[in-house]
Amino acid sequence: MKLKYLGTAAAEGTPAVFCTCPVCKAARQLGGRNIRTRSQAIVDNTLLIDFPADTYAHFLTYDFPLESIRTCLLTHSHYDHLYPADIAVRGPGFANLESVEPLSFYADQSAHDKVQKIIDEFNLKEDRVKNILIQPFVSFEADGYTITPIRATHDPKSTPLVYLIEKNGRTLLYANDTSDFGQPSWDFLKKYPGKIHCVSLDCTEATKKIDYVGHMNLERCIQMREMLKACGLTNDETIYVLNHFSHNGGQSLYDDFAPIAEKQGFITSYDGMEITF
Repeated sequence: MKLKYLGTAAAEGTPAVFCTCPVCKAARQLGGRNIRTRSQAIVDNTLLIDFPADTYAHFLTYDFPLESIRTCLLTHSHYDHLYPADIAVRGPGFANLESVEPLSFYADQSAHDKVQKIIDEFNLKEDRVKNILIQPFVSFEADGYTITPIRATHDPKSTPLVYLIEKNGRTLLYANDTSDFGQPSWDFLKKYPGKIHCVSLDCTEATKKIDYVGHMNLERCIQMREMLKACGLTNDETIYVLNHFSHNGGQSLYDDFAPIAEKQGFITSYDGMEITF
């Protein structure tokens, strides 16, 4: 399985829009991996995760086959993960498709409602866009993958999810925009019979000390790793990647944070990075 990070930032990006903080100034000066766009990923060039406003920029930069992708998993409805206006341009009069097959969006209620609003407004037919409501802890099949939504701990109004993604004996846990999972999620995960080969964790706040619910920092990621291992879900061979960084997260600049995370056994994501496992 191959996971490619198309965007690795929190809501504002890095450098953030309008911001003149030291991290954003340094990112603009240094460029490279220090530049982060809004969070999005793709699995095996097939399975898209999230649909932010930067989707078009990612398509131009990384040349993935957006026109032929059939499955998009939405983590939640916040604007940096779902920009529904761009869904409209998959409709007739905007997109001339050689083969008309629908792009299916899978989401819990809040994101589902936002996608449906665009579908209704532009009268998008199911041969172009499908909108599929999913439930936490209920697995489904898409594009040859077994996908299990897990309830995240984030803004509850956005009905947040993280995902277990399985294919050919390999499993990815993709988990940004969450704090420590709630008890129902841990109860479910403890019964998971397999091993997770790659874990992608939220690290929005990087080295910053935090006490709020909704995101994680390096300290919380270390705790999460220990909990996953204690449950028998991971082992010493599991790859851990940190993702979804805010410019407000202390030493969050890639050049500064990556060596810190590496000492703790984590890979720091950057836009365009690929992990094969």
